[in-house]
This record gives sequence, C-alpha cells and structure tokens, in this order.
Amino acid sequence: MQTLTWLLIVIIIIIHLLLFNGNQQSNAQYNNNQVIKTKNSEHFVLPYSATNSDRLHPLVYTYAIPKTTNWILTIQNNLSYTFNKEAKTIVKLQEPRPSDKFIEIAMFSDISKKFWAAVNTHDSGYVRLYEKDTDGWSRDQPIIIAHENNQGLSITNGKRIIVDKLSINDFTIGSIAVYGKDDPQSVLNTYAGDISFDVIYGNPADSPIFFLPLGMLVGVGGLVIGLLFFKKRKISY
Repeated sequence: MQTLTWLLIVIIIIIHLLLFNGNQQSNAQYNNNQVIKTKNSEHFVLPYSATNSDRLHPLVYTYAIPKTTNWILTIQNNLSYTFNKEAKTIVKLQEPRPSDKFIEIAMFSDISKKFWAAVNTHDSGYVRLYEKDTDGWSRDQPIIIAHENNQGLSITNGKRIIVDKLSINDFTIGSIAVYGKDDPQSVLNTYAGDISFDVIYGNPADSPIFFLPLGMLVGVGGLVIGLLFFKKRKISY
C-alpha cells in the first residue's frame, strides 16, 4: 500500500511538471521575462544579459510574497557561455531586508564547469560549502536548492546531492539576484540563451512533493526530462 502511494505521488508530480513545462515552452518564445504563478509555485525566466551584469548592479527578481521555510527551487541553465574559462553565472538567493543572509551558487562556463555553493549568515559569515574547479555541475538535470523546516538546506549540482540537510536557522527567499561580472569592465560571460527558476513552496501538508526525498526528486527530474525528449522526437517524426 505504501509503495502504491509513493507511485501515485510520483505520477502526480510528473504530470504536473509535464504540464508546467509545456506551458513554459509555449510562452517563453514571446517573453523571456514571463512570470507564471500558481497557488504553490512561481516561475520566471531571465535572459542571458542578466549574467553580464556586474556584482554591484545585478539583475534582481523580487518575489511579491517571500517564500518562507518550506520551498524547493529548481534552476535550469540554458545559457551559452563565451569561450572563456572564467565566464560564469552567479545566482544569489536573498532574504528580505534588513537580513544579510543569502545562499549563493556559481556555474562557470563549459570549458571548466567550475561550481561552488556558499551561504552567508550573521553568525558564521560567508562560507563555501562546496567547491570544485572542474566538472562541478551538469546540464543533464536542473540545479535544485531546497529548504524544509525540519530538514534544513539541501543542494544538488545537476548530478548529485552536494549539501545535505544543513541547518541554517530557517531561510526565507525574498529575491533572487543574478550577475556574472566582477566589475563593469570585465568581459562578457554569455551571448545567448536564458536561465529559468521554478519554486514550489508552502506547507508540506498541502503539497505531496515535500514528502519526497531530494534524491528521489532528482530521479524524477531525470525521468521527466527523458519523457519530454521522447515526446519531442515523436512530434518531430
């Protein structure tokens, strides 16, 4: 009975993601800044120019209603990087002001695929939780950052879990900042593509997705991508 329940939950999530992804694809061609909101989710896409902003003037998306405590954020990097191993995208999840707490990830160009994940808190300051100079992230599956009241912070790099159940004394997403340049005179980081953000949030009792372990979410994400790829090939024939 428990196995059947899990199977039904997974099927519901797959159907939801398929429908949501189809809505994204049909609308993204008209507006790269498309915002799609439902009761427990919010989606937006930023153009490649966001990563050519500098660290003092990032492109910031502010949530009208901050996402508190229980949330899962997926990031799909569809950016085309310049031929420069230092070309990068910095994504910073920020708490509402006056808090200086944030979660940060960095995705470097395909030449190195350098990646890091960091947090900044009042008590500990800025700390790199994970850093790898080569092959540190993958486009095969989305980057997933999740926080749950009793489980803490977890992060995947598109291949595996790199931060697991880290306690950071709660975290509310107020905004997401994106940039890539260290200063305005730095060379361009990207020249095409976009980067999309999907957050599911709310009381775990109201959303069965929160009962799935993060590892299973990664597996389901891979299955969804496979189904979408098969669907596209079938349509092309």
